[in-house]
Amino acid sequence: MRVDSNPDVGAVAGPGGNVVREIAIIISTFERPQHLARCLASLAAQRGVDGRFEVVVTDDGSRDETLPLVAATARRVSFPLTFTTHEHRGFQLARCRNEGAAASTAAYLLFTDGDCLLPRDHLRIHLDERRPGRVVGSDCFRLDAAGSASIDLAAAADGSGMCRIAAGERRRMWWKARRAQAYEWLRMPMRPRLSGNNIGVWRSDLERINGFDEQFVGWGLEDRDLQERLERIGVRVHSVLHRTAPIHLWHPPAPSFARNGEQTANREYFLRGDRPTFCRQGLCKEDAGHALVPLPPQRAAEPARRRQRVA
Repeated sequence: MRVDSNPDVGAVAGPGGNVVREIAIIISTFERPQHLARCLASLAAQRGVDGRFEVVVTDDGSRDETLPLVAATARRVSFPLTFTTHEHRGFQLARCRNEGAAASTAAYLLFTDGDCLLPRDHLRIHLDERRPGRVVGSDCFRLDAAGSASIDLAAAADGSGMCRIAAGERRRMWWKARRAQAYEWLRMPMRPRLSGNNIGVWRSDLERINGFDEQFVGWGLEDRDLQERLERIGVRVHSVLHRTAPIHLWHPPAPSFARNGEQTANREYFLRGDRPTFCRQGLCKEDAGHALVPLPPQRAAEPARRRQRVA
């Protein structure tokens, strides 16, 4: 299932009168509506990108208030907001990200998660750093339970969540940023590493490898697989960790979590010897399994145009 609302405020007309945005933010989520609300608040407060971005919340089959939350948010914000979902059958993050990409229109895509807050200049920096032949990414600052609980919607919007980052976490990320710059200079393969909460990639490059491999079910390694296949077609990772990084809100780990995917089916699948560059179960597949339903108008005073296509 898919729901969609697309205001024309700040839009740029493309060929045939279609609305064109420069960047689409693809937010994956599953049954963490309070985290998602703060993530969306941080997006609404982005600076210097008015009219330049669209947002897709791509859901893994939530059975709670996630959809009503997105619908209510769509009535308040000025950017286009789309929601996709499907039946929950385990942790299908790769499928979520592909469905989010398919539901968007921009030529440049930024993948993140619904448990992350984006610094107020995050989108502007990603737009500044995009280049042909480059995928842009970094890691995220991680908050503990107390720090995460202290961030309300106002703090998510005004950027004060950065004040909750512990000194040790700042040091960890500073050193990681320095290493990432060295890895790039040395042109080391698979370094720096992509992290799924902050991946900026051209749609055309994603389509050349058929997106994320949906054979990865459960936690982990779908982003590492994506990076390896992008590098095969000549796309190199550029880290922006020295300039910006999301803030990850604490939550209990997913039941399928295993560090580095050790002793998991995903690990075994990742290490197989016959991995194609153009994955077999990605953006192109026989049954997408989702349909389009319109969201409520975003603001009564603003014209709204709904996309009525079935993806």
